[in-house]
Amino acid sequence: RLGVVFPVDHIDFGTADDFAILTKTGITTVPESSITGDIGCSPITFESMTGFSMVKDSSNEYATSSQLNDDSKAYGADLASPTPSKLTSAIGDMETAYTDA
Repeated sequence: RLGVVFPVDHIDFGTADDFAILTKTGITTVPESSITGDIGCSPITFESMTGFSMVKDSSNEYATSSQLNDDSKAYGADLASPTPSKLTSAIGDMETAYTDA
């Protein structure tokens, strides 16, 4: 039996909307890439983002890279607090948005 499907007007991404790229499996890039917006990986480690010239900040909460534009940052689940909980929330919100879509 076919049901009636109604289009969704809006998908709420929650805290996942804070990221240009958010993944559970890693990010690979090339030196010439240019990304605007924060990127993050969780629950896998920071090292799962490859090809970037990363420089961790002194707090160890995030890293910057010449491939990330403006004030964009890279986050990994194994970096200093509060980064792990921030990423856990964002990943959960991303999964909820996918289910809602």
